[in-house]
Amino acid sequence: MDHNEAMHSQACEKYLLGELSPELREAYEEHYFSCQECALHLRTTAQFLGAARQVLVAQPATVDPSLATRPSAGWFTWLKPSIAVPVFAALLLFIGYQNFVAIPHYKQASSPTVLPMYSLIAGNTRGDQGLVFTVSPNQPFGLYVDVPADPSYSTYLLRLQDPSGAVVLLPSLSSAEAQKTQVVTINPGRRAGNYTLAISGLAKPSADPSAATELARIQFSVVFKN
Repeated sequence: MDHNEAMHSQACEKYLLGELSPELREAYEEHYFSCQECALHLRTTAQFLGAARQVLVAQPATVDPSLATRPSAGWFTWLKPSIAVPVFAALLLFIGYQNFVAIPHYKQASSPTVLPMYSLIAGNTRGDQGLVFTVSPNQPFGLYVDVPADPSYSTYLLRLQDPSGAVVLLPSLSSAEAQKTQVVTINPGRRAGNYTLAISGLAKPSADPSAATELARIQFSVVFKN
């Protein structure tokens, strides 16, 4: 897959939504690892989807029961404040991110600063220690992760353990989110060494996290550039 094909087919959006076939998904992954523009596009789109999800969850739209029996208003429904406000808030957040973070970085000199991206998709097996990522100290990087979704679980917990043994609880995922490739941002600071990303499932969102069933334990190493 080349750059024009990736953009024309909307491979980025379909990749994040889990709509690519295994063959196209593999071809797209091979492409964006070597294409700075597509890597930037993938990162900003993932950021937008995450921001939109957080805004919509934080401000759920309320529906007037009387509307249930009315004919559909089509696109005019989006003009209702209960829906328009969170949606436009997400769009403004995305535009601001593009204008003040993504686009200025991309427009810098010939070597733009882009958040390094790596994939843990190939490491979604227990005990895999073959993944090594070489990064700069204090340089955050992103990881693409596939969650082993199971109909038995409605919520998925992600925990990251650093080389010192400290554990950080990452944002949880719903069953719908678990169907899509997720982006996890890591900031190793100056802690090089072995990291572990543990993924667990809960039958109900209100269940005790300590009762979660571990579904995958992905191990990788961080090495700093000289």
